[in-house]
Amino acid sequence: MLVRKRAGEFAIRFMLMSAAIVWVQWTSLPMPMLWLIGLALLVYMLYRLGSFSLSKISNSIRETSILALLMIIGFILYYLCGEMIRNSLIDHKAWGIILSRLSLILFVLPFAITTMFIREKPLYLAKGTWMTTIHFPWIFKGPIKDPIWRFMLIFLVIICAIFSFFIEWGQPKFLVLVGYALSFALINSILEELLWRGFILSYFVSRFGDIQGLIIAGTAFGLYHYHLGFSWLVCLLFSLFGIMMGGVAIRSLGLLPVTIMHFVMNILFVLSGMIL
Repeated sequence: MLVRKRAGEFAIRFMLMSAAIVWVQWTSLPMPMLWLIGLALLVYMLYRLGSFSLSKISNSIRETSILALLMIIGFILYYLCGEMIRNSLIDHKAWGIILSRLSLILFVLPFAITTMFIREKPLYLAKGTWMTTIHFPWIFKGPIKDPIWRFMLIFLVIICAIFSFFIEWGQPKFLVLVGYALSFALINSILEELLWRGFILSYFVSRFGDIQGLIIAGTAFGLYHYHLGFSWLVCLLFSLFGIMMGGVAIRSLGLLPVTIMHFVMNILFVLSGMIL
């Protein structure tokens, strides 16, 4: 019975976070506003019921509702600011896209303020280490284990080799594209890792454990890419990458290794034409 209850709670947490990140991207702006109001009322109701001991809703579901609420608030702020930046640089489309990624600061803001308010230090908001082991293929278990630095080196060599076939090396202004790629990757990798692994993954893992926290945060990370123009199928692929990168953050106890992984992948995405 206990196992069923925990499995049921995990399913509810997973669906709540996935529904929040999908809905806020899938509809026009007034609808996310209504979703925000509705979720705020749900959070209030769950806490009121909990305070009078009239509900069997667990603390974990109430906390997941709060996290989903913070995510929607952050996304709306980030999206509105990003649109303003892109519109102001409409004659410089590439730089408009690159600089609009700075609006991720507003996505991070609700989580940072909440963390300061509850005085809780996020688990992975640190530099991290390169020496702890990571298992292949299941991160925490597997027949092959390597220190993170060697796993990262092998992974990046394979990824670079694969993407090299999709990059037009002789295209005009290739060096300009490299400059775009470096600028985009620097801004995006740092801010996205701060948000998704530094705050969101830390929050879930500290409350629900490594596996459940990793699956929920990694899936939400992938689904969040829909508004950037990727299909839902590609977003699901990004979810797998999100789970893998979250695993690197958990094993390294910090953000530096996974940020470097993210940085290199973003460069390859721009050079191959997936972004910009």
